[in-house]
Amino acid sequence: MNKKKLIDALESLSKQPHRSLEEQFFIRMLRQIWQIDWSVSPSDVWLNLMNRNQHYFFDFMTLDEGDEKEENWLLESLDAKVEALIQKGNDNQWKIKFVETLDELNQLRLKMQK
Repeated sequence: MNKKKLIDALESLSKQPHRSLEEQFFIRMLRQIWQIDWSVSPSDVWLNLMNRNQHYFFDFMTLDEGDEKEENWLLESLDAKVEALIQKGNDNQWKIKFVETLDELNQLRLKMQK
């Protein structure tokens, strides 16, 4: 696994203009986790995010150095972003799109394993 390539690909995905702010936030959170452990599934990150499990994210973020500003912003923004995600969760079209995003992220991880 070329982790740098995976992280760079996530960075690129998070900046795509067609992605909602909430989706960009989720991808950035996933990026923090995959910097440490790329085997964590996007759905696990999603569940921890929706449960507002700040300890889960904080524990991963303490294992690396160099992007503390980003990490602090993500942790400080977590509650507001989760509220926005909950609101979007009432929209069936958004749910379908987000499941497609989870699949896209899984496919990216599989592709980088080869």
